[in-house]
Amino acid sequence: MSIEKRVNKAKKGNEKAFQALIEIEKHKLYRIAYLYVKKEEDALDVVQETIYKAFTSIMKKKVKNEKYEIKIIININALISDIYSIH
Repeated sequence: MSIEKRVNKAKKGNEKAFQALIEIEKHKLYRIAYLYVKKEEDALDVVQETIYKAFTSIMKKKVKNEKYEIKIIININALISDIYSIH
């Protein structure tokens, strides 16, 4: 199944499709987060928070027609800002 089909299913609340997307994209998410924060622990926190926010957003049916990757990058940037404002 294509990523686009999984995204569409996940947007409709299909948890298995969401889990499959995370499995496919988790390494990419980590690499992007690590490029920004430069610390393994912080990068893992960013990825975890991003996945949580994406999942809760999907479950609340607030996901619009944005591309999946754009939503991830927006969440990573927001979380990086949060991390650095705390430290």
